[in-house]
Amino acid sequence: MNQAKQLRENTRILEFHLGNINKSDCCCCGVSETQCFVLVEIGRKPNISVKELAEILRLDKSGISRTVEELVRKNYVERKPSEEDRRYVVLNLTSDGKERFERIENDMNQKFKQILDSIPADKRTQVINALEIYNRACDEVERIKGCDCNES
Repeated sequence: MNQAKQLRENTRILEFHLGNINKSDCCCCGVSETQCFVLVEIGRKPNISVKELAEILRLDKSGISRTVEELVRKNYVERKPSEEDRRYVVLNLTSDGKERFERIENDMNQKFKQILDSIPADKRTQVINALEIYNRACDEVERIKGCDCNES
């Protein structure tokens, strides 16, 4: 198998594992996977805008707005005007949202610690460095080419 196919196959398997980790983590909190990602990003960056959130998650602004609205209805997120510019709306977690965020963060940190502990100690830094290189390469390809998922 050539290297591009090996990379694709290993990425496919990695996606499968990450999908399972994310599903199990989000299901325990009564939120969808996308809602879970939104909660985490708002928790990590209080006073974030919908536009910034969409850029971080690489999703369209209207989809993020709908997800935020669902989280507002569930009392996990609050929208309020920015103190610097009243025309600008910022997002923050409510106390219920902060509890969910902390639970997600703690659960995920524990899961990834278990994964790291399963990697031989002398290979852990190598794996982390390889993932950083891989992520930078993915960012570069996305930046140059953009997503051509809808092209025929």
